[in-house]
Amino acid sequence: MKRFENKNIVITGSAEGVGRTIAYEFAKEGANVFQADLSVPEKTVELIRSLGKEAPYAICDISKEQEVIAMAKKAAEVFDGKIAILINNAGFNGKANLIKDMKLSDWQYTLGVNLTGTMLVSREFIPYMMKQNSGAILNTSSNVGKRGLPYRGDYVCSKWALLGLTQTLALELAPYNIRVNAVCPGPIEGERIEQLVRMHAEAENFSFEQMHKMWEDVPLKRFSKPEEVAEVVKFLCCDESSMLTGQALNVSGGLIMY
Repeated sequence: MKRFENKNIVITGSAEGVGRTIAYEFAKEGANVFQADLSVPEKTVELIRSLGKEAPYAICDISKEQEVIAMAKKAAEVFDGKIAILINNAGFNGKANLIKDMKLSDWQYTLGVNLTGTMLVSREFIPYMMKQNSGAILNTSSNVGKRGLPYRGDYVCSKWALLGLTQTLALELAPYNIRVNAVCPGPIEGERIEQLVRMHAEAENFSFEQMHKMWEDVPLKRFSKPEEVAEVVKFLCCDESSMLTGQALNVSGGLIMY
């Protein structure tokens, strides 16, 4: 029996990167996956359908309240109001700016997606989980949700705040048997990390190769694989972790150890 056989999950930010891998890995284990993203998640839909499963989705900017409300309504209709797992993976990387040069609009946009957007999505799906007296919510934070990082103040603060939201929701929803946890990845292999390394290299006057080597300099000496992050996400959402709530697990190759 697959761990998530016939369980209905909603995942935001699944069109690419680790979100795509997470969606596909859940589908491989039998889950019914509803996706929400800024654009049509074509590749993820193709992967899920290759398993012989449906791949419903909604185009949604999670920073916009009415779009989130409409997306949640569509997902509830697809799943007849039964939502087992919510994965808040959508996020924005921000730009490479020191705080002294930060534009208010950039700050507000990053927090609007990463923090307010996660709150809005959670808010809309919580009532369905409360009604069934069960559920799991997983928030994608970051290793910089536990440490500072120059040039990324808006992103860092949004990911720290996500851990506060995770713990608060864990306490609020425990009476309804709804667990809320977070994952804190380090750099993950893929196009996104290559773009980030290049962005930081330009901002900090390093070569791409120098910056890449610095970011790889964790105890395990490599970036995480998307599948490694997905495995931790699945663990936090499965029955084997039934006594875990309010936790933030690191997947950072030893970069963060608390």
